[in-house]
Order: sequence, then structure tokens, then C-alpha cells
Amino acid sequence: MLKENRSLDRGIEILETLAREGAMSLADLHRATGLPKSTIRRLLQTLIQRKIVRRSLADQLYRTLLVFPDISGEVMPKGMLQMADAAIPRALALTQQIGWPSDIHIREARSMRIIDSTRQASNFHVEQGQINRQVSHFGSATGLACLAAMGDGEIAAIYEALKADRHWGPVRFGLDLATLMQRIAQIRAQGYAERLPAHLSDREWDTDLRAIAVPIKARGQVLGGISVLWLRTYKPVKGFAALHLEALQQAARDINAALDLVWDDAPG
Repeated sequence: MLKENRSLDRGIEILETLAREGAMSLADLHRATGLPKSTIRRLLQTLIQRKIVRRSLADQLYRTLLVFPDISGEVMPKGMLQMADAAIPRALALTQQIGWPSDIHIREARSMRIIDSTRQASNFHVEQGQINRQVSHFGSATGLACLAAMGDGEIAAIYEALKADRHWGPVRFGLDLATLMQRIAQIRAQGYAERLPAHLSDREWDTDLRAIAVPIKARGQVLGGISVLWLRTYKPVKGFAALHLEALQQAARDINAALDLVWDDAPG
């Protein structure tokens, strides 16, 4: 019983450390807790199997999926684990098929959030993605793909809710509602969204990359998006889409089908 209690205590210590410090490597956890690496590795394996901790594909760091009210810096997005479990293997298969990497985004109220990426698995050298980075609904390929999958009334409501926000809102991209709806019509017609350049002077991210994206859905609900990224010098958007859009759309359909099976169990 003492051994079991000691293991439980160590497991809680690892979870509290991850909640306090955020994403960590095995070496980080060893330095922070003083526990032997072999012990940490064993406990992490159990926590991953129990869906309490996950290891991100993009940076190989460990993150807790539990929220400690007095410790955690952020609340985990609803359904993040379900989306990651459904999307990562299919995004990896897509990258293996076409060579170029994918980012997986989940939709939140004010922005899109990157939950994982296959950039490390790509044949091509691209800037490594940042897990948990937030990007705009109105400028990112995944954000626009999500908007295009919604009804016009819901799009207008999101526009109104964020129009005064100079960082996350549409003003950053020079979009009034009429212009946004014109772009939405174009996205719906062509079957994908592409990222927009920002109109403000703040440093953009991945400026050497282009991206196209399609939405991820479960039971009719728009949850997020999956994008494919490539070097701007390789091909223009239409040329790249002609080559790889069908594979991207099929990956999204496979993700959606997998999520349909589990989404009723997504945390509320």
C-alpha cells in the first residue's frame, strides 16, 4: 500500500508540475521534480494511457489535460483530446502521402488554437510550429475554413462579437462584413480557404509559408480545421490546391468520421 501511495503521490507531483510549468520534456520534469527519469517515464506512460497527459507530435513535449484551478494557466479547449486522437494519425498519413506538413487547429471563441502539427514528419524543411499558438478566425486558413462551414447568421454574429477587437477581429485584415461574406462565398465555391496577409505592422508568423485549409466537424458542429503548408516559392495557391486539395479533403472526411463516433463523449 505504501508503494502504491508513493506512486500516486509522484504521479500527482508530475501533473502539478506540468500544470504549473506547461509543456515539458522528460529532462525538464527530472530537473523540476528530482524524480528518476525511469520513474517519470513509467508514470508518464500510465498517464498517457489514461488520457490524462499527452505528448505532442510537433515538439515531443508532455502536457497535462487536467486543469488545476489554483495552478493551471489555461483551461484546455473542449474536446481537444478527442480531436487530437482523431486528427493526428490521419494528418500524418496525409503528410506521408503528399510530403508537405499539416497543422491541426481547434476553434475557440476569439481565435483558432494550434493543438499539433506534422511539420517534424515532413520531407520538406519548414519552420517548426508552436503548439498552443493562437491565430485569427479572419486571417488564418483554418479560421476562414471554419467560418465558411457555418451559416451566414453565425458568421455575422462572430463578426459583430469581434469587430472591435483590433488584434483578433476583422479590422486587422481590412474586412467589413460584406467583404468577408464575399470571401466566404469564394471559399465555399473552391472548397478550401487560404491565409490572408495582416494589414497591421506586427510581425507575422510563418511568412515564408502558404497554407490552405478545410474544416473539421463532428455531428454537424464545426470544431476546427486542418491545413497543409508549403513554401511560398514552391507553387501559388491554386497550383498547389490542384495537386493536393483532394487528399486534404479526404483526410478531413476521415477525421470527421472518426470524431462522429466519439463526440458525444467530449467533455462539456
